[in-house]
Amino acid sequence: MAIVLPIACSPVSQNPALRANPDNGYTRTASSSTFAADINRNIAAAAMIQSSASSADYQIGPEDLLEITLFNIHSPSSVETIDRQTPLTPRITTVRVSQQGQISLPLLGVISVKSLTAGGLEQRLRQAYDKYIHNPEVGVLVKEFRQRVSVIGAVQKPGVVELTGHKTIVEVLALAGGITDKAGTQVHISHQGPQGREIRVIDLLALANNASLVTANGSDLLSTPVQPGDVIDVPLAGMFYVDGAVSRPGSYPLGRHYSLTQALAVAGGVNPDLYSSDITIFRRSASSGIEPIAVNLSTILASSASDPKIEVDDVIVVPINGFKYAFFRVFGTILGWGTSVGSVAITSGS
Repeated sequence: MAIVLPIACSPVSQNPALRANPDNGYTRTASSSTFAADINRNIAAAAMIQSSASSADYQIGPEDLLEITLFNIHSPSSVETIDRQTPLTPRITTVRVSQQGQISLPLLGVISVKSLTAGGLEQRLRQAYDKYIHNPEVGVLVKEFRQRVSVIGAVQKPGVVELTGHKTIVEVLALAGGITDKAGTQVHISHQGPQGREIRVIDLLALANNASLVTANGSDLLSTPVQPGDVIDVPLAGMFYVDGAVSRPGSYPLGRHYSLTQALAVAGGVNPDLYSSDITIFRRSASSGIEPIAVNLSTILASSASDPKIEVDDVIVVPINGFKYAFFRVFGTILGWGTSVGSVAITSGS
């Protein structure tokens, strides 16, 4: 017969061999915070490699503010004395790029500038002004960058990132401060393509392991440039819950594909002095609501049974062995042992 006893949580003794010894099948696994730290470290390293790109690589787009300078233009007051080697006066024009990616300039009229770099526009303007000015010298400066991407979801600094030059996905994630420990295992990039909105997916688990971003089909996305208007979304991980004879009962983000033993390790491992091997996983079912799944930890650790995968919203209950609890309750009181655990059912099983 099962008896439910609410017992306050406090530290309990642990058996490291049961929690983390690879020989018994209980794999040591990183916590969600360590998982995020591994990814952020690799994001920073990859961004450092790619950070050589400067604003010279920036492609001009709608709403950018440009400062265009003609260096070898005579001032109007000196037209009559040009033959006396009158000093040349730079003429500066400030224009904003239209939504169609165009600007309007004296003599030239409407010029298309969309997707040109500053250097590319300088070359185009020199060719255009050559009809009116001998050997024209032109300079282009982007005074205001209006090309942006949005970063949302489980990142340290969600918001808008200005594209002041060629930027890749991993660089934008670095500018957003990296991911949080509540992040899931994917990054979604929403991009406006010729056929409408397109979604690309990056696997963060690969980045955590080897600093490379790959999609499901294995194509490399590490150096994929972002485009103005892209939305980079790091979805939150689902949660799973652990209660009972474990070190740290509570809820945890399912930031990666955990097995049962890995999920228990995230919760600090089972208390070998109190736990019962007959564990129950309560899982949501579309047909029957909550479905209890009975597993035996001892058989899993002995490799006699498969280690089940944990799904979003799973509740893992590690019951307290009734005999062990009574033994440690009596002798723990006499000897001052710490034996308190979470609120779970006490069973008479092994």
